[in-house]
Amino acid sequence: MDNKQEYLAYLQATFRDYFADIGQTATERAQAKSYINGLMVAGKIFGVTSDELQQVLSREQSHRVSDSSKLAIQGQDLLEVPTYIRFPKQPGSQL
Repeated sequence: MDNKQEYLAYLQATFRDYFADIGQTATERAQAKSYINGLMVAGKIFGVTSDELQQVLSREQSHRVSDSSKLAIQGQDLLEVPTYIRFPKQPGSQL
């Protein structure tokens, strides 16, 4: 695995941790966000484009949304749940 792929994997794991840890204080959340911003700027060293950064972020956000929506719709009549929640848009898919 080259440095760029290792960097993207680490960034993805950092995003995952950031989105998963809901018990953080406001200060801890701000520090984590600042750390991620620094990581994203450091991506220039490895030749990462802004599109690649956006793809990593979008993937982690979509996992977060789909996981939370699955929890929210358990035990409900599926016809009462909006379609965009039941079937969230997958990254890279067309409307």
